[in-house]
Amino acid sequence: MVALANAVRFFVVFTVVAAPLSAYAEDPTADKPTPPAAVAKETPAEKKAKYALPFAMRPAIAPNLVRIDAAVAMQETASTTSNILTAGGKPVADLGFYVRTGFISLSPDAGDSARAFTNPLLFALYTPEIAPKIRLPIFFGVTAPIGSGGGDDPDKAKRAAVASGIYSRQAMDNALFATNYLTTTAGIGIAWIDKGFTVQTEMQLLQLMRTRGAAVDDDPARTNFTSGVNLGYQIVKYLSANVEVHYQRWLSTPAAVEKVPAARDQATYGAGLRANVPLSDTMIARPGISYFRAFDEPMTTAKFQIVQIDVPIAF
Repeated sequence: MVALANAVRFFVVFTVVAAPLSAYAEDPTADKPTPPAAVAKETPAEKKAKYALPFAMRPAIAPNLVRIDAAVAMQETASTTSNILTAGGKPVADLGFYVRTGFISLSPDAGDSARAFTNPLLFALYTPEIAPKIRLPIFFGVTAPIGSGGGDDPDKAKRAAVASGIYSRQAMDNALFATNYLTTTAGIGIAWIDKGFTVQTEMQLLQLMRTRGAAVDDDPARTNFTSGVNLGYQIVKYLSANVEVHYQRWLSTPAAVEKVPAARDQATYGAGLRANVPLSDTMIARPGISYFRAFDEPMTTAKFQIVQIDVPIAF
């Protein structure tokens, strides 16, 4: 709860303080009359704000990006904080290359707390505009199986921490947490973006191949599927809102699913608000806060509630 309180406090301070300061920095002569032509012209940063960026899905527009977010998952017997960093850029229009990695903190009500690193994910994102206002995001990535809690004799506390990160991310980032597996991922989506409205869908296939840890992970290979829908709207210039629904399913039958059939799939839903804070004509900070819950077991059994604080900076 301390981590959640600190994250919320940071979001509120950033939004309240940065918005007016950035507005002053963008217009130091605000007391002077502005020519009508200048009022009508949008900056690149303002154009970025018209896309309602989702919280747990891939962007539909490839950006130059530094993004850090923290998902705080509270359940009956523990809480997990998943801190995820994503960074990268686009060398050419609509094609970006990125790295994504995380640090997990598990705090059980009984027993020792633990911290662990996830696998890093290297991925490419291609987002061509195939028709006016319509984007076709295509995604491909691969993980390096070097995260904490791997191998034949893993640190049990770190392994538990990594495993707890799966549901803290609504089972949408499974490649990060399978630290004994090299995972290739490929996905495709479609997004309509116009006049502040965003309608976006995506689907992704993950193929996991075990490279270590045969003594603790029974499955030499696993196949996973994730999908999502994002509906968003720019309410006012400096604020947008999102509603998201996500679905994950194991297409193969891992040992964990044989033991707990309810773990075969998972559906979650939630909503969030995101501020749009121009830092320059081309750079924008988009701090957001969202809340998610599950439709079904096993997350409903454990009474999961997830709050995500997200601070992306696009330029």
